[in-house]
Amino acid sequence: MPEARTRTHYELLGVAPTCSFDELRSAYRRLARERHPDVAIHKPGLGTMAEVNEAWRILSDTELRRQYDRTVSVPVPIATTTFVRYPAGARRQAWAAGVQAQMARLARLAGRSATQTLLIRSPRAPRSAYELVVDDLVASLSRDIESRIRSARAAGAAPLDLAVGATLVGIRTVADSMRRDAPLGITTETMMAAELLDRMWDVLAHELPVQLTASLGGNPHVAQALTRHL
Repeated sequence: MPEARTRTHYELLGVAPTCSFDELRSAYRRLARERHPDVAIHKPGLGTMAEVNEAWRILSDTELRRQYDRTVSVPVPIATTTFVRYPAGARRQAWAAGVQAQMARLARLAGRSATQTLLIRSPRAPRSAYELVVDDLVASLSRDIESRIRSARAAGAAPLDLAVGATLVGIRTVADSMRRDAPLGITTETMMAAELLDRMWDVLAHELPVQLTASLGGNPHVAQALTRHL
């Protein structure tokens, strides 16, 4: 009998190693509907939501996927696989960590898109300076995961929209903090961050229903608010 092993990330998502990003995302979204802790009914032999999230985190990132592909052995029949079982609390923590990883990825992608737009329209600094500000924003937006997930849920975010919704909650939170601190002084970096946040909101909100983005508070327009203090 062949030696049992853990499924590859590709097998967990049910896609081929040569799959496109769109195929990967489609498979993840389908599995997320089935395996989410709030709706899933345990079925022996299926991967957990934590495993699905981890597979998505790795395979959706081009560099991480390239590194992973170098470590993957030739697939064997799925019937020979074994599965890791997590205690309920650990599953919840792993799921939250998966959402956090998605939030960081979404924030970074939105930050890159916003940076490109600002560099074309009204640059305040070179690209390298914007990239440093984006790094700081990504770290800020992917904090306080549990509270931001709760806020996104309260606003009506569906399970598949939680990462986007929680990231938008983070944008509003950071923007509100910047407004409060405005009387203490506004630097060039502060205005860069404000402009990035406003555009990052628009990039991410495009993925959600209008009613949901309205429930989340809408675009903070923090750059406009800070301009009044200059």
